[in-house]
Amino acid sequence: MLTVACEGGGSVRVTMRSELETEVAAFTVDCPVGTAGVGSVSMAPGVVAAGSFSVQVDASGEAIRWALTVTQPE
Repeated sequence: MLTVACEGGGSVRVTMRSELETEVAAFTVDCPVGTAGVGSVSMAPGVVAAGSFSVQVDASGEAIRWALTVTQPE
C-alpha cells in the first residue's frame, strides 16, 4: 500500500514505477490548509518486487508539506 498525506493548499501528484520504469500506480491528493489530506492505493501482491520501485511526488506549490509511507504485506 502506498499512502501520502499533505497539507498547505494545493495538491500532490504521486506516481509509483517498477524497476523497469513501468507505472504501477498514480493518484492525486488534495492538500487543504490547516488539516491533512490523505490518499492511498493498494496493489495486488507481486505487482512490484520487494525494494524494486521508485516513487515520485510532485507538489503544486512550495508551501505544501507531505509525508509518504509504503507498506508491503508479509
